[in-house]
Amino acid sequence: MNRSSFSPLSRRQFIQRSSLATAVAAAPLVLPSRLLGQNAPSKKITIGVIGCGNISTTHFPVLLGSPESVRVLAVADVDQERRDQAAARVNKEYGNNDCKAYADFRELNRRSDIDAVFVCTPDHWHALISIDAMRHGKDVYCEKPLTLTIAEGRAMVETARKHQRICQHGTQHRSMKRFHDVSEFVRNNGLGKLSHIECWIPPNNRHCGATWKPEAVPEGLDWEMWLGPAPWRPFNSLGYHYNFRFISESAYGQVTNWGAHYLDIGQWALDMDNSGPVEVEGHGEFPSSGLFTNATKVDFTVRYANGVPMFCRTRYEGGGTSRFVGERGWLDISRGSMSASDNNLLREMQANKGAVKLELSNNHHENFFECIRTRKRPIADVELGHRTTTVCNLGQIAMVLGRKLKWNPAKEEFVGDDMANRLRTRAMRAPWSLA
Repeated sequence: MNRSSFSPLSRRQFIQRSSLATAVAAAPLVLPSRLLGQNAPSKKITIGVIGCGNISTTHFPVLLGSPESVRVLAVADVDQERRDQAAARVNKEYGNNDCKAYADFRELNRRSDIDAVFVCTPDHWHALISIDAMRHGKDVYCEKPLTLTIAEGRAMVETARKHQRICQHGTQHRSMKRFHDVSEFVRNNGLGKLSHIECWIPPNNRHCGATWKPEAVPEGLDWEMWLGPAPWRPFNSLGYHYNFRFISESAYGQVTNWGAHYLDIGQWALDMDNSGPVEVEGHGEFPSSGLFTNATKVDFTVRYANGVPMFCRTRYEGGGTSRFVGERGWLDISRGSMSASDNNLLREMQANKGAVKLELSNNHHENFFECIRTRKRPIADVELGHRTTTVCNLGQIAMVLGRKLKWNPAKEEFVGDDMANRLRTRAMRAPWSLA
């Protein structure tokens, strides 16, 4: 067995290292006419950042690192402290006070001088904010997972196509060469007939007790707006900021947090970017009390029409990993390392002699910016993001229902299961809707 000498990277380190090294080129940009209105500043791509919490801080070094070609004009967040901090960071970098801070994302989206937005909010807001932005002429970089529900994902795809918007999904593995190379090698039958794919995701990294009680809403936080389309609940600091992902009204835990990355590479390797599995089953472990409601142990399997199963399971030691197993052996791939059952497999993969050639992107941000210029679809286009997020949703639904389900990827519906089909969408709290 051979293992490369990389240490594991956190998501924050991965985004920064893969982006800063080749941040947006400073050469003059040739942009579509829609971006070059009378008031367009020096042909720069102008950016608004919506959601100024944890994940947004990984994007700011890139966005602020190339002032000749990209300019941040505005930020938005329902938390005054966070939006003010973000605006101050932008203004300090540019040496002015021009960055506008908004409490309501809709005000930012309606600015005619902003070309694209980065959506870095909790998951339950992704679809509504992205759709609103695209309807108002903005291209969108949407953090993973693309949406909370399957129906929201299809609505995002349809909006992007109708309004001819660029929409990049924040699955940066698509712009990391080792994931590209493994996917290409599998596509070219480098492992022989594929037996199965194993996707290992980390356990929950936040926990809460069995009881909780309402707390006073912090000054400067619009809690009603933070909840938005999600069901109302009283404020509690355990369910705020990063911890939103462990409450099913806002996210689906590590299934979508890490599964969105590693299941995505399985989809890529299987040539399923415009389709998906045909069957799913799973049995997760869920909290019986407390504020957190998402699975503490994940275990589900999706199976494709060619018979290949892909497993998604919690691993309590080590980070996320994908293993591809075939007739000739296995390949393991993660952000920080790659290994194989035989050194020859790694050498063959690196030789890159197969007939199938996958698109190669070495920088997720630059790929997005380049597609804004050319109007080509990005490496992690909204359709691909929707299909991957759907796989995550299928696993979540199967674990909740506890039974095997048949899935029609063309119609995007479960076969003969009304209960499962109802879980493809989620009622939204008024006045919010996808309409």
